[in-house]
Amino acid sequence: MFTKWYNSQQATSHDWLHDLHRHPETGFEEIRTAAFVAERLTKFGYDVTTRIGGTGVVGTLHGAKASRNAPGRIVAFRAELDALPMQEATKLAYASTDPARFHGCGHDGHMVTALTAAAYLAEHRDFDGTVRFIFQPAEELLTGARAMIADGLFDSFPCDEIFALHNSPDLPAGQIGVPTTAALSSADNIDITIRANGAHGSMPHTGEDAIAAAAHLITSVQQAATRLVDARAAGVISFGLLHGGTARNILPDTVRLEGTMRTTAEAVRNRLADMLQDAVRATELLFGVLIEIDIETVTPVTVNSPSCVAAAVSAATRVVGVDRVTENARSLMASEDFAELSARVPGAYFFIGQSGPAPHHPEFVFDTDIIPVGAAIFADLAKHRTSVSLNSHHLT
Repeated sequence: MFTKWYNSQQATSHDWLHDLHRHPETGFEEIRTAAFVAERLTKFGYDVTTRIGGTGVVGTLHGAKASRNAPGRIVAFRAELDALPMQEATKLAYASTDPARFHGCGHDGHMVTALTAAAYLAEHRDFDGTVRFIFQPAEELLTGARAMIADGLFDSFPCDEIFALHNSPDLPAGQIGVPTTAALSSADNIDITIRANGAHGSMPHTGEDAIAAAAHLITSVQQAATRLVDARAAGVISFGLLHGGTARNILPDTVRLEGTMRTTAEAVRNRLADMLQDAVRATELLFGVLIEIDIETVTPVTVNSPSCVAAAVSAATRVVGVDRVTENARSLMASEDFAELSARVPGAYFFIGQSGPAPHHPEFVFDTDIIPVGAAIFADLAKHRTSVSLNSHHLT
C-alpha cells in the first residue's frame, strides 16, 4: 500500500528536499525551515505547535480510534532541522544558496522522510493511537533536545516511545542497521590549561617546560587508555587543539589543550575520566607545573530500548525483507542528542545505508532512496506500536 502511494508522492517529496537543501539554517536559527515543516504538517491536518525550545516543531495526529481526550498509545518520530556551518562542494542543481551553510549531514533528507511518513499517515489513519512528529533544532550543537525538554516537550506532548533514523555510509545502500543497545557514543569536551614559569630554551632548568608537560600528558593518556579499558569496549580520547608559545627559543608559561572523549558505556566514560585526572596529577609532579582540567559532559550515550529495538527490526523486516536488516548493528562513535530524548522515553535509533562520502564531507549527498524506506518504517511503527493490545502507559 505504501509503495503504491509513494509513487504519486515521490515528486513532491523530492521538491521538499530540494527546497530545504537550497535554504539551510544552522542551530536555533531554523526560522524558515521550521515554518516550512509547520506549514506542511498543518496542511496534512496535524495539530501543530511551534517555537518549542526555540525553533522546534511538534505535529500530532490521532488515529481512527483515538482523540485528544483519549489518545491511546503515543508514538513519536524525531527529525533534525539544522544544517552545518560549512561550504558545499556537491555541484548539485539544488545546491545551497548560502556559501557558509550546507545540509551536509542529511538532516534535510531526514525531515523529508518524516514529512513523507506524516503525509501518508494523515491519509491512512488506520492505526489505534496517536503519532507525534518532533522536529528538533540544533542537533549539530548537541543542545536542541535539551532546549525542547526544558521548554516542556514531554510535559506538553507525552509519548510512550520515540524513534529516529540516520543515513549511514557504513552500511550498504538500502541496508537497515539497528543497534541492540548503544547506538551512538557519549560526548565530553576536555579543556586543559598547563601553567608554568617560562624560561629561555637554553636554560630550561630555570623554569618549567609546559610544552614538554603537554606532550607527556597527551602520550600518557593515549597509552593508559589502551591498558585501563577493556579492549572490547569502545572509548576514544582525541586532542584536536594544542596552543602555546610565541617563539622557538622561549618556553611558554601557558599551554592549552582541547579535546573530546567518546564512549559507548557510562562505566568506560567514568574510567577514562578518572584516568585523565590521574594523568594530570602525575604530570604536575613530574614537570613541576600546575594543570587545570575541565571535563564537560555534552551528551550521554544514545541507548536503545530492547522493546523499541525489537519493534524497529520487525518494522524494517516487513518493509525491506529480512535479508536487508542487520540486527545488533555496530554502534558509531559519533554523538547525537537524541540521547537526551531516549533517556526519558524508551526509544530506538537506527541507520539506513547509502553510498558516497560520509556526513560532514563537503561532497556529501543524501540518498533519496532513503525517503520511501524510512517513511515506510515510520508508518509501520505507527500502525503496530499504537496498537491497543500493547499494555503500556504514556508519560504523565
